[in-house]
Formats: sequence, C-alpha cells, structure tokens
Amino acid sequence: MWQRHRALDARRFGAVDEVLQRHDAVVLDLGLPGLSGWQVIDHIRGRKALRSVPLLVYTAKDLTKKEELKLGRATKTIVVKEVRSPERLQEEVAAILEDPSPAQPGSNGNGNGASDPRLAGKRVLVVDDDIRNIFALTAMLERQEMEVISVDSGQEALDTLSGRNDIDVALVDVMMPEMDGYVTMSKMREIPSFQNRPIIALTAKAMKGDREKCIDAGASDYIAKPVDTPELLTMLKSWLAT
Repeated sequence: MWQRHRALDARRFGAVDEVLQRHDAVVLDLGLPGLSGWQVIDHIRGRKALRSVPLLVYTAKDLTKKEELKLGRATKTIVVKEVRSPERLQEEVAAILEDPSPAQPGSNGNGNGASDPRLAGKRVLVVDDDIRNIFALTAMLERQEMEVISVDSGQEALDTLSGRNDIDVALVDVMMPEMDGYVTMSKMREIPSFQNRPIIALTAKAMKGDREKCIDAGASDYIAKPVDTPELLTMLKSWLAT
C-alpha cells in the first residue's frame, strides 16, 4: 500500500514538474483536491530546478501565524480571497512578469549580477514578529543564495539556536512583544555555539544611543528599518568574510 501511494505521488509530482517548467510564475490555491497546496509548495521548494519560480498563494483559508511564516519562507506573496483580491492578484502577477529579476537565482540586492560568494550558501536566522518584514528579508537574502530560517519570537530563536550549530548569522528585530530583541540577543550570546557569531540588530529608527544599547545587548552591528538593501548586504559581507 505504501509503495502504491508513493508511486501515485511520484506521478502527480511529475505532472507538476512538467507544468512548472513551462511557466514563468505559479498561482497556487492551498485547498486543492487530492494533492494539497502545502504538498505542492514543499515539493517545489525541495527541487533546485524549481526554486527560482515565483510562487504566489491565493487562498480563502484563515492562516495561523505559523502558517504565514511557513508561506513567507517559500512564496513570493499571499493574496487572501476577498472582494478586491482578483485585482490585487492581477497586479502581483503583472509585477513579477514585468520584472522577473528578483526571482532569478544569482542576482544581487538590486536584481542584477551574480550573488557574492561571501554570502552564497550561508545560513541566516531572521527573528521578527512582523510577517511583512520576514517576507521582504527572505526574498532579498535568497536572491543572494543564502538559506533563510525565520522565526517570529525571541523564544523560538533561542530554541532554534539551541537545536542546531550551522547558522552563520542572525538578524534580530529589536521591537518584539514578550521577549524583545535586546533580551533575545543577550540570551543568544549565552548559547555556546553562537557566542562569537555575528548578530545584526534591526531597529525601527536610528536614535542616539541605539548602537551602544544594541552592542551592550550582544549585537555585532545594527541597521535601521526600513532596511537599506545595499547597506545590509555590505554589512553581512563584512561580518561573514572574517
């Protein structure tokens, strides 16, 4: 029985691959019959040849924060089905088709040229409670061929770092509820595997004394939001080259 289901899934995914390779973008409903949208997303992002295909989720499902985070790691954007959603979906698709460069692997932060070897293959932990920030940072970092692990709370960041030793750098939002970025960074420095790895603090605005406060909490550096892409990439290259 297991082998029969496995063969059936292989045939289904084979059809998915064949369709995807002929198109420039994918609009996916999560509530598909038979083969769920979640299975399709996992399959697409697990195939190196398909990872550069822009993926837009179009759904009527009420998403939990965990589901939003999972989609944020794997998709270009999420459009919730409502009165104005067809127009928004059309705008999102048009934007991708008119400017496909952000979806191409090997582009830099401006959408042109090759990724920097100092960043390609590095693993970055993004800690932010705002899904929009996670979306933006993930898209930008993946264009540099970095592997992004995202969490939405300080405690999840600590749990993640305690369970693995392969994360090269962390980006931590300072203004988070419950456990803020200062406390989070301080506790991250107590984890043996992350005592000497770079942490970049993300602040809402550059205020006098912010840098000192971030450094005192354990940050290696800090950058104000909205994040300036070239500045952040330069900062990452500097810290990861050492």
